[in-house]
Amino acid sequence: MPRRRPDRARVHRRRPGQSIPQVTGASAPTAGAIARFERDHFHPGAVARALRCWSAFVHGPIRAITDSESCHYFYGGWDEPDWCRGILRDAQRALPAKAARELRALVRPLDELYLTRAIPAPGNASLRELLDTP
Repeated sequence: MPRRRPDRARVHRRRPGQSIPQVTGASAPTAGAIARFERDHFHPGAVARALRCWSAFVHGPIRAITDSESCHYFYGGWDEPDWCRGILRDAQRALPAKAARELRALVRPLDELYLTRAIPAPGNASLRELLDTP
């Protein structure tokens, strides 16, 4: 009898009828470029999920933005803001120029909202570095 693969190997496998999350507001060419990036580097829907996570964090409670410890309480696991913003940064760097510009236009308002709400502190220095790098 063949050995079954570990569950972790099947984490991102789609079920029949399950749709892949798409980046809302992206044009068809940009969506195609994002899909190729996800296929090569992450998993289908990773950029859309990261954008949703980053948006939820930025629009979330102010205590989660200002206190790094409470941030992990609200956004544990894959949905950590540093991880999500890192995926968006990697996508912006790897996508073709036009697609990267379009994704940057979707992410920039969220970054600006974060910067207006967050107080510079050592706890959020790594997240601020992600925003400073293009």
